[in-house]
Amino acid sequence: MNQISSNPRAAQPVIGSPDTPHTEFLSLPFCLLSQREAVRLIIARCGAPYRYVVTPNAYHVVKAHDEPTHLLPVYRAAWLSFCDSRILRVLAWLEGRLLPLVTGSDLVAALLSALNGSNAPSDGRRLLIVGPRAEIATALRVAYPKLEFEILPAPRGLAVDAELRLAVARACVDRSWDILLLCVGCPAQELIARQIGELGHSGGVALCVGAAVDFLSGARLRAPRWLQKLSLEWAYRLAQEPRRLWRRYLLDSPKVLGIFIAKYSARATRG
Repeated sequence: MNQISSNPRAAQPVIGSPDTPHTEFLSLPFCLLSQREAVRLIIARCGAPYRYVVTPNAYHVVKAHDEPTHLLPVYRAAWLSFCDSRILRVLAWLEGRLLPLVTGSDLVAALLSALNGSNAPSDGRRLLIVGPRAEIATALRVAYPKLEFEILPAPRGLAVDAELRLAVARACVDRSWDILLLCVGCPAQELIARQIGELGHSGGVALCVGAAVDFLSGARLRAPRWLQKLSLEWAYRLAQEPRRLWRRYLLDSPKVLGIFIAKYSARATRG
């Protein structure tokens, strides 16, 4: 699927500013920057003002359409919104929209490597990671010895408890960081990212990246690259955690096809 296009900016309507070009697909914005461009931009802009980054996949699109008044504005207000789904990428291609694939896991890996590398900013960057168990800090410090980490474990029930989400957002506002990794799942992480801005946090970049840090630390195993290229990473994750993920992958995520068909049919009827 990575060979869909060599020019992700060709022949599609562009929204957003020149340095953060996006196109709209299924009512969500999707950024047209490459992963390398995204990493460079995030590092350059992690001062003020506060911004947040989302990485929607098929499940996220379905959730946003299930609660359009509540969730669509959260995705539309993101500074950067990257396609984290090969399925979405194919559907967008069928409509003539060419989306770069920038998964949350790959983006975080590239970002931390860049921050830990020889060309990293001389003043260093402080990272706050919300969600994972505190003990993964040891693995991260071994992998990225130049970075300063703080781990903030998150309570259960964030997806359904607004008061818990607000408490986590306030805890993030009370801490000092340049980059925040929100790893608590959709839609809690996106809602918390939006709340941090609403609470008046002045600077830094928050990234909503699900299980990315668990994959980096080895707490969870990511699908082999060949399965990812076949668009079967979801099946690998389902096999690892069937009780937790069966509904997401077998019932909820496939609804994106109905959303796409409905929008395509409505557009064809109009014109």
